Amino acid sequence: MSSPSPNLPRGVQALLFESAERRRRVEESVVRTLSDAGFRETILPVLDFASPYDGVTAEGDERLYRFMDRGGELLALRADFTPMAARVVAPRLAGLPMPVALFYRGDVVRDEPSGLGRPREFAQVGAELYGDGSFEADLRMLRTLLGAAAEVPAGRLCLTLGWAGLLPAILSAIAPGLVIRKRSTLEEALADARTRRVGRLAERLHAGGADRSQAEEVASALLAGFDPGSSLFDLPVLADAARSLAAVARAAREVRPGVEVVVDLAGTPETPYYTGLTFTLDAKGGGGPLGGGGRYDGLLGRFGPDAPAVGFCIGLEALAFATEAAEPAAAPPRPFRIATGKGRLLRKTLDLLCAAGVDFPGGDGRKLLLPDRSGRFELLLLKDDDVPTYVAFGGADAGVVGNDRIEESGEAVCEPLELPYGACRLALIGRAGEEFRPNGHPVRVGTKYRRVAERFFDARKIPHEVVPLAGSVELAAALKLTDVVVDLIETGSTMAAHGLVELETILPSRATFIVGSRALVERRAEVAGLVSRLSAEVAKVAQAERVADPAKEAKAC
Repeated sequence: MSSPSPNLPRGVQALLFESAERRRRVEESVVRTLSDAGFRETILPVLDFASPYDGVTAEGDERLYRFMDRGGELLALRADFTPMAARVVAPRLAGLPMPVALFYRGDVVRDEPSGLGRPREFAQVGAELYGDGSFEADLRMLRTLLGAAAEVPAGRLCLTLGWAGLLPAILSAIAPGLVIRKRSTLEEALADARTRRVGRLAERLHAGGADRSQAEEVASALLAGFDPGSSLFDLPVLADAARSLAAVARAAREVRPGVEVVVDLAGTPETPYYTGLTFTLDAKGGGGPLGGGGRYDGLLGRFGPDAPAVGFCIGLEALAFATEAAEPAAAPPRPFRIATGKGRLLRKTLDLLCAAGVDFPGGDGRKLLLPDRSGRFELLLLKDDDVPTYVAFGGADAGVVGNDRIEESGEAVCEPLELPYGACRLALIGRAGEEFRPNGHPVRVGTKYRRVAERFFDARKIPHEVVPLAGSVELAAALKLTDVVVDLIETGSTMAAHGLVELETILPSRATFIVGSRALVERRAEVAGLVSRLSAEVAKVAQAERVADPAKEAKAC
């Protein structure tokens, strides 16, 4: 009999002795803050029927752990405190004096995608306020959240404000063409905004009717933050929310002088129940958001008598980490770190960065971390496949890599800027003279792009078997090891030399400048400044190409 593995399931951990005491100290500190603020404790179950939560959990239904009990009932583990608290309290609201202020503590569990250090179990303390729809209630909850993080120095705190539904309202207001056409392109514009594709969004807004200055202001605000006093918010349908955001920002700075406050409408949580103000609190150098929440009028009505509501949750591990990191004297921030692959994109990437004021000396082939001449930047040399992972998890602040690697990695990164080089395409490739006609048998697919290939065939409902390959992918089809391959095509010469043809383009790809979510929170000004300089250099290249090729100039016009 083999010995049992010492590992626990992915994404869960046990806390022993000092670690457990550390967790409890932070938890009790937060509980004292909530109790002193007038909130009373509620204990919620860890298990419930699954059906009441369909479509309302913050993390999406697909991340709930569901199972059948012996009686055939479909049950779910607790994945989000807010809907569960609403379900428990809503039927009892009629018998309670309003407003109702409560707090709870415990763990939530959800099936997060696998990844470096990505947990599936989260220890939280949260608070909810039911029955008070006033703006003062929003401020009360925000002040309470800031008070719960009192042990973290204000200078390390970053407060991000949002407003549910405000970003699509702005986009459709300044670019009505996004919604009045036969096929609305508003969702595409919102997708560009959420991934911070600033150049693409500006062009899309301009094509939809926005004047150039408005389009560029919105695009710039995706990185630098929105100004609630801007003329973008002059329309009555937008003005009330903008005034409220400005007032919340002032209140936060009064409660914790020195806190960094930014209005990031593209960062507003997509949680289905939020209806107004949202807020997220981070700590510079922390391991993730300390907490967040917002207004969610309408959720209680799903479970009983309706009432306005606002609340938040705090992650205990993130708060404990930030509290401990606050004890030593604050060290100066490390240089801004840019990751790139060591392959075909490297030379042009270094040239572009140099033109934008980031001058890296040539490496000796052995060093993987190189400072620039000013000491303000570092270059991290990696394999292309690793660039999105390093950026997503904070090993690098930004990076340059092809779209194909981003899609294959599955990592959540921002993509502010497509670069004018590295154009190629990820394609389905087969043998010349053989028609690709799936006949019900699994198609054998050779590729190093396993995730992209599986999504492609799953979307077409074609049975398939992926044969993972690390290199010389075309040979697998040429030698009939596989039926087809999914691989990158730049010129097509290698493909043609082996008697292969492109059957279908899966994904166009080119070099892309990407940014991690932590860098966008902690180094927002540096990100915005670097993207602005890179954008200017990319525009120069595009203009030079149009001058050299009048046909491109005519097409652009």
